[in-house]
Amino acid sequence: MKKLLMPLLMIAFVFSGFSANIFAEEYVTVDKANKVEIYYKEAGSGQPVVFVPGWTMTSRYFQRQLAHYADSKSIRFLVFDPRAHGRSTKTLEEVNYIQHAKDLKLFIEELGLKDVVIGGWSWGGITVYTYLSLFGTDNIKGVVTVDQTPRPLTAGEGSWTDGGADAVKGFFDGMVSDRKAIVTDFIPWMFTTSITDKENQWMLAETMMTPDIVATQLLYDGWMFDHGQTVRKTNIPQLYFVREENGVPAEAFLSKSSPNADIVVMGGHGMFYDHADAFNKALDVFFE
Repeated sequence: MKKLLMPLLMIAFVFSGFSANIFAEEYVTVDKANKVEIYYKEAGSGQPVVFVPGWTMTSRYFQRQLAHYADSKSIRFLVFDPRAHGRSTKTLEEVNYIQHAKDLKLFIEELGLKDVVIGGWSWGGITVYTYLSLFGTDNIKGVVTVDQTPRPLTAGEGSWTDGGADAVKGFFDGMVSDRKAIVTDFIPWMFTTSITDKENQWMLAETMMTPDIVATQLLYDGWMFDHGQTVRKTNIPQLYFVREENGVPAEAFLSKSSPNADIVVMGGHGMFYDHADAFNKALDVFFE
């Protein structure tokens, strides 16, 4: 049963000003044994679409999608903070993407959502791939991933990847020595248009809400997955957003592994934020 621990209303900030669009902020318990409560936001009504943010990221990044669907009668857009992220319960229990996938399933069940489209940004896409690997496509109508290869580690020259061993080592070392500094540099990298100092500050504050030990464990865990076979076995509608620099290898991989999937190449890693209009339009086309 849906559990509302903190029903609120929030005015969404859109671009540089305020928006009149209102969306709901709520909590739902997904792990009763460990009292894990998941914070989420939703807007609109109709077809349920559930998005999972990336590593240490939060639902706040999706404010421009929430605003876009605020008055929708066809799409109910939901996005949540994964366990130990953002405003969800901080826990050291089961800190891995298998548990995140289980949490996604429980989130859908607790809210009684039917025929759901599931989406994941960055390593939120690892959560989505893992969900499909564990639970298949029952009750899932479609899949959206935002700039996430199913195999983060390099699988040979020209592969669709998040990087090789050197990249893993460099980022991990930066995390250990000065997490705040490396994330401060990472945030602007995600966008192809400039963000303001104010935006950088709130984004940094959001990601730093994940405890260091959780961020480190998930950083290791995410690199270890290979969901190529999961993609090959998934036969429901799929939409892959890919940043421009990864367009060629992603299209080459998907042409073989998921030839009927829709692919949109645009912007950078966080294209849904700084290219929100084009991103939202592509979502609308896919949902239709």
